[in-house]
Amino acid sequence: MASIESAISEQLAQAFTVCIPYELQPGMDQLPSDTRHTLLGELFRLAVQAWQERCLLPRHGPVTLEFLLAGCDVGIELDAPRARLTLVSLIRARH
Repeated sequence: MASIESAISEQLAQAFTVCIPYELQPGMDQLPSDTRHTLLGELFRLAVQAWQERCLLPRHGPVTLEFLLAGCDVGIELDAPRARLTLVSLIRARH
């Protein structure tokens, strides 16, 4: 049993962390619930994908990605050496 717990603990320690900085939290809170849910789902999906494809990611420094999702301009920083995905910008597109 201890070896299973150790293996799970090791996997969790190596998993990507999703970080939403305190400064961006009010912007997240103002999104409609379905948009917020979609955005959070995509952030975690990208974190899982990054973990699965970590050998393909640059080993030096973070990579910044920008995309449009659910009516929002989203910027993320993917830092493979630190196993962290950080939301760096969130702008709700105006129509």
